[in-house]
Amino acid sequence: MRIIVYGAGAVGSVIGGYLHNAGHETVLVCSPSNAEAISKNGLQISGIKGEFAIHLPAVADIGAVDLKKDDILFLTMKTFDTEVALKKIGKSAKGLTAVCFQNAVCNEALAAGKFESVYGGIVFFGATYLKPGRIIHVAENSLGIGRYPTGVDPFVERLCSMLSDAGFAATAYPDIMAVKWSKLFRNLSNALFGITGLSLLEGIKYEAPRMMMADILEEAKRVTDAEGVEIVPLAGQPPVDKMISSLRKPGDRDFEISGDEKMMLRPSTWQDLYLKRGRTEVDYLNGEIVRMGKANGIQTPYNSLMVNIVTQMAEKGIQPGAYTIEQLNEMIKQN
Repeated sequence: MRIIVYGAGAVGSVIGGYLHNAGHETVLVCSPSNAEAISKNGLQISGIKGEFAIHLPAVADIGAVDLKKDDILFLTMKTFDTEVALKKIGKSAKGLTAVCFQNAVCNEALAAGKFESVYGGIVFFGATYLKPGRIIHVAENSLGIGRYPTGVDPFVERLCSMLSDAGFAATAYPDIMAVKWSKLFRNLSNALFGITGLSLLEGIKYEAPRMMMADILEEAKRVTDAEGVEIVPLAGQPPVDKMISSLRKPGDRDFEISGDEKMMLRPSTWQDLYLKRGRTEVDYLNGEIVRMGKANGIQTPYNSLMVNIVTQMAEKGIQPGAYTIEQLNEMIKQN
């Protein structure tokens, strides 16, 4: 069974690199610059699991891969690229299996229209794209898999075994989409970190950003409750209500933050704004809450603000740190 990691940025490169390093045949489909660097010098991964120089095939276009019937495609591109990526695969997807290791909750439905079998995937680790061919794995090491829309089958068990061989903590989820909703809730604060320039650890440490994170989550919970969305927590993680309760505890947290920028936990939205990529996934994260709120007649000022500001920053090439928590709170009051 060959693994094709389609859309290999930071996350996809870590998954594919570790799999190949464990002896599983893997091909990365990534940006031209990343593919060129990996082909020339190998994939350089550093961070919490050590230093690796992994030599594996990397190409810049899915059309360069001779897809076979037993290939498994890991979709790891950003959600805004999913539809275009699926069009590039075209009829070659027929009879193949895809695993959506992506944020948001809409990718599996899109993939189901192309592939024979679709599985939901959850990524619960941090990785940063330093430059072409170089990735740093900064935190956590967990992955989750389940059949879409529900269920666990022998393929899930086999894939979990492969990922465990590669050093991941792999969990099989029979209710994968309900768990992906839990991950979406965790990603709702990514916009806040991008807007303010805070790292995830800074956001957790200080009271002011934690209170706004709680406001964003409480608003989202009202909306998903009205919609009747089932939310199941990630393995070892608290449910949404307890997440909010923890964030609401007053005062700053008593822990130190590393001064090493490479090890700072910078969510994908922060990275997209910093690198001036021109777009982010905010419309598929906070935007999902805004759309669902409108459908249920529930106002969503916090999540709407996140969508509007991040979208403007991305379009204008404004880097993280454009606004403070105090400024954001004032905007909310004025609305």
